Amino acid sequence: MNSIFKYITSFVFLAIPVSMSAAGDSLSVKTHIGYDVQDEYKVSSAISSVRGDELSKSFTPNLLNSLAGRLPGLTVGQGSDEPGVIDNSLFIRGMGTFQGLKEPLIVIDGFVTQYTDADGYLRTLLSQLMPEEIESVTLLKDASATAIYGLRGANGVLLINTKRGTNSPLKINFTAQVGFQQPTKMPKFLNSYDYANLYNEAYGYVNGGAQYYGPEALDAYKNGTDKYLYPDVDWYDETLRKTAEMYKVGLNFQGGNDVVKYFVLLNYLGNSGLMKRTEDLSDKTSNQRYNRYNVRSNMDVNISKNLSAHITLGIAIEDKITPGGTDAGKNTDDLFNRIQSLPPNSFPVRNPNNSWGGSSNWSNPLANIAERGYWRQNSRNINSALKLTEKLDMLLPGLSISGAIAFNSYYLGYSNRYANYEYYALTGKDAEGKYQYSEPFGKKESLTIDDSLSDQWRNTTLQGSLNYSGSFDVHDIDALLMYSYENEAYGKQQPFVHVGMGARFTYTYAKKYIGEFSMGLQATETFAKGHRAGFFPAGSVGWIISEEDFLKKNDVVKFLKLRASYGLTGNDKLNGDTRFMYDQEYGEKDGYNIGTSNSYLYGLRQLRLANPDITWEKDKKFNVGVEANLWGKLNLTFDYFHNRRTDILCLPSRTIPSYIGAELPYLNIGKTKNQGVEASVMYSDHVGKDFNYYVKADVWTAKNKILYMSEEIKAENNSHLYKTGHRIDQPYYLEALGYYTQADIDNPDVAKPTWKDVLPGDLKYKDWNGDGVIDNNDSYPFGYTETPEITLGLNLGFTYKNFDFSAFFHAALNRTVYLDASYYKAFQNNGPISEYALGRWTSEETAHMATYPRLTLTNEQNNYRTSTFWMCNGNFLKLRDVELGYSFKNIIPAAKADLRIFVNGTNLFAIDAVKGYDSERIGGYPAVRTISLGANIQF
Repeated sequence: MNSIFKYITSFVFLAIPVSMSAAGDSLSVKTHIGYDVQDEYKVSSAISSVRGDELSKSFTPNLLNSLAGRLPGLTVGQGSDEPGVIDNSLFIRGMGTFQGLKEPLIVIDGFVTQYTDADGYLRTLLSQLMPEEIESVTLLKDASATAIYGLRGANGVLLINTKRGTNSPLKINFTAQVGFQQPTKMPKFLNSYDYANLYNEAYGYVNGGAQYYGPEALDAYKNGTDKYLYPDVDWYDETLRKTAEMYKVGLNFQGGNDVVKYFVLLNYLGNSGLMKRTEDLSDKTSNQRYNRYNVRSNMDVNISKNLSAHITLGIAIEDKITPGGTDAGKNTDDLFNRIQSLPPNSFPVRNPNNSWGGSSNWSNPLANIAERGYWRQNSRNINSALKLTEKLDMLLPGLSISGAIAFNSYYLGYSNRYANYEYYALTGKDAEGKYQYSEPFGKKESLTIDDSLSDQWRNTTLQGSLNYSGSFDVHDIDALLMYSYENEAYGKQQPFVHVGMGARFTYTYAKKYIGEFSMGLQATETFAKGHRAGFFPAGSVGWIISEEDFLKKNDVVKFLKLRASYGLTGNDKLNGDTRFMYDQEYGEKDGYNIGTSNSYLYGLRQLRLANPDITWEKDKKFNVGVEANLWGKLNLTFDYFHNRRTDILCLPSRTIPSYIGAELPYLNIGKTKNQGVEASVMYSDHVGKDFNYYVKADVWTAKNKILYMSEEIKAENNSHLYKTGHRIDQPYYLEALGYYTQADIDNPDVAKPTWKDVLPGDLKYKDWNGDGVIDNNDSYPFGYTETPEITLGLNLGFTYKNFDFSAFFHAALNRTVYLDASYYKAFQNNGPISEYALGRWTSEETAHMATYPRLTLTNEQNNYRTSTFWMCNGNFLKLRDVELGYSFKNIIPAAKADLRIFVNGTNLFAIDAVKGYDSERIGGYPAVRTISLGANIQF
């Protein structure tokens, strides 16, 4: 009777475990899953993970950049290397929607820690963590792993678990590291002499061969005889340093006993940035810098035999300064837009009288850094939680109950110190040879201070759960039942609320047959009453074949497991034009003229029609995988997945007369599919007793397709413009065929553009719809998106006696980038010209060798249109990090201290087809490589 009670109870009582299973193998490897940990052999869902120690090998202030290429299934869009700027994109198994949120749910220590800011970037406390405080980063990819997250599991889940204490004597770990950053690529613009010559060439095309710059000017530019009236300024060189310093100092303590276990971390990270130091030039500025201070204290306390408390507290404080005042804003984009738009002969940095150079059209980039003040950002991030767990072994061994409260917050304060300054243009020389100046541009001012701007996000979560974990003969049962309430507030918006429950039941027979059912039941205020809650079930099975008698003692196949899963997940971030699309809104949008004065009077009108049946996106996920270990040295993993997303938000394709007075509502009618494979191979072995080595290769693919999105009906000859049937975010380009010749221009059968009259040397495009003219209807789907469809990672390393070495390569394939920076657009907007344009068209005789259209001084309406000419292969291979270390064992015998010294390189080189920039960062703050030295001592 007691045995029957145990079996029945195991189906009912479920919760989050804090320690090993009651009847499990204490030596079994544990892996993190949603709201839980699980014996690795019991896992039947698609999961991949990486240790925090591996992430520390990429020396970068942005932890998200360290994840690129390391987790099979996770695609990380490289973020800016500008200190303190986070603008990464994250996708798990590619993209599944063309309208809603595409990024995954990010969970730190069991609680959601992300939001989307006003600029549309994903913000997460993960970017402020240090690798030294992270135990592991785990990727949950299929429905079996993510269904428990309910309305937010469709895009996958990224779990971050920070380090905790251990039952061991105190361990002290101190690390110091200093590095130097250099740009990996810098755009190269032509000097003033070459600029003037090519300017004359472009000027002559439309002015009968006349020259804008005469021989005297050309000679002055060439010989540098007058650096003031004929300046030659490299604005990148004037505003940026060759190297930037980066440094890190960290100290952590770990240990504990049967009563208290603890992990404490103190860390400082500093980065000085590439902008020139100008504090000695003006008292209105402050040098670029970024400082971050991390503190963590995680404790596990056994209050009594059955009651335990688990305290999580992480704090990150950031201080970032960007010189340039109001023009600087949140990053250096304005500076880089300015310096890549200035010709080298615009004006000198300093005039002969030491005043700042400038013009009526342009201020001085270096003077902006020195005189316009600075923009300061200070952020405070808190990641905190308290969980109490009571063992209920008196009712049933292995049963426990838990309750938790978490508070996570992010506050960012802005302080803008700004001022104007005087700068002058040189107008020539007088009869005595003295330089003449214009009236001052700008006005000398003292600093104005504006501390009114801020950004704030808060998340408060309550969780309650029951857990059971036990074994009966050959039967293992793990079960979880939980409740969660989450209140998320961003700025002045009405709080976002998610409330619901989740459950998971895992049954293992004889440690070889695995069955698991999980579900999420969750509701949110985003939808209308009666439509707010969704049910998301999932199931998975596993078969450990190596435990069968016919393989159990096989010398080759040490481990072999098959697994499969299927289930439903949701995405409630729909990205419509209003938050509550079920509620009809009215606004002051239209009006009419009234009275003898013909004044325009605004009035209230019904805005976009509401849809009371609006709902979340639904994603049905299928996954099948195999895991194997051969000879005890070779680990293999393979997964195939197929996801089908429905109920994606779309606007109806039909048009209605304007006199109806309303816009059609959003409807849940869009559909996509996404499929791919993932494979990992790792081999590890040793040669003799001193040499150990490993090689790990990962590859994953994800290819999506829009099955239906509501689109306006197009003429039959324009059917190529439909997005349905193509990948999400598929680019559409005019197809460049070469250059127009005079014969083409004279031939009425050759299609011409509608936007301008072309000349020989202008780009020629294909008339895709055959209507005899070139217009936007001739755009056609070409290439891939910037998100790669294929990603590869190669991790290798060895240890030999006291030496250790590791290297990590990352590659991306099936990727296209678009060359849209000013570097590629010669003379446009009165700008400079770069080396990229040297292969320009000059005549029909040499047209076959031209790699660039004819030069033009006016803002070109034909040559710089979105076309395949500016489309570039975005594939790349990068050496993300390499490290060589040497350890001195027992260097302080009394303290049993080990010292390790190391040299590290991050982003040392890249192979790609993009000229002028890194293929992942075209324009703006340059991508950097970092070379560093460090030491680590452990007591």
